[in-house]
Amino acid sequence: MKLVLSLAFIAAFASAQNATSTSVKDLNGNRVAGQSFNSTDGERTELFQSVNGRQVPLEQAVEHVVREDANGKVTERILRRFNRDGQLASTERVMIEENKLPGGNSSVRQTTYRSDLNGRLNEAERRTIETRVDGSTTTANTVIARPSLNGSFETVEKRSAVTDGPADNQRTTESVYRPGASGGFQEALRSVKTTSKMNDTSKESTVTYEPGMNGQLQPSTQSDSTTTKLPDGTQTTQVDLYEPAAPGTSSATMRVKEEQLLQRRANPDGSIVETVSYRHPSVSDPGRLGNFEKFSETVCKGKCLPDKPQPVDTSAKDNAATDASSKSGAGSSRP
Repeated sequence: MKLVLSLAFIAAFASAQNATSTSVKDLNGNRVAGQSFNSTDGERTELFQSVNGRQVPLEQAVEHVVREDANGKVTERILRRFNRDGQLASTERVMIEENKLPGGNSSVRQTTYRSDLNGRLNEAERRTIETRVDGSTTTANTVIARPSLNGSFETVEKRSAVTDGPADNQRTTESVYRPGASGGFQEALRSVKTTSKMNDTSKESTVTYEPGMNGQLQPSTQSDSTTTKLPDGTQTTQVDLYEPAAPGTSSATMRVKEEQLLQRRANPDGSIVETVSYRHPSVSDPGRLGNFEKFSETVCKGKCLPDKPQPVDTSAKDNAATDASSKSGAGSSRP
């Protein structure tokens, strides 16, 4: 599994050229090279060190605007994935049609094509998003359709996200509906996110709900983060991850699973460095957290976007460390 980096400047389709590199700890605790990214206008390439030591592409994303006017925009996005030898493994093409409607409303139609074993692109998904604005409330309804066994498209998922409040104090409730055993659509997942901002401090809390043993939705994960920006531009984000204290029961009590610390600073040469550290509850005393352990360090050089960092999925850290230390590669050939 890939290391999920948090720096916003490595996000796909960065607006200017930059290069990032990451180092992580391997299973022996040694610092080794991880993945790196090169970004230019509309294109991002993720690189990985192959088994013979060469830098080869792992994933490449290219996006360009086909048409844009007062009524909306059409964007084409191409995503190419490669195996560990740098050979093309699959291609995905996404066409996104955005239409602006009166009153701040909008309609988006997204069509995804994926390559088969022969390299041919076939329509794989249709997604429509209808967004309506009513005062301080924004409602986004999404419908996802995919091919059935007979080749016709059928709706497989519906989503409804309602956001209330001003930009500096919002609450978003999103429900995911999927076909039920008795017919019709039933709520399968739910998430509730609250965000607030005051001066240079931002807070965000997200609780996800999944069906429990009784079939009712109950809390499954929780994430609380606080981001503080200092006068010198340094930015610190602390993320607390929670899980049910008694998994498999109807108890709503949550316990700390992991605490993450993301620190970002700008160097005199213009580069930006972000470090990610984590700590877990003590095995002997689950109520006490251990010391922070540095997991990764990412360096960006070039035009780096100083956006807010997002929480890192450090549950992938062991697999990422294994990949970095072993450098093993295997996969399909170019179609």
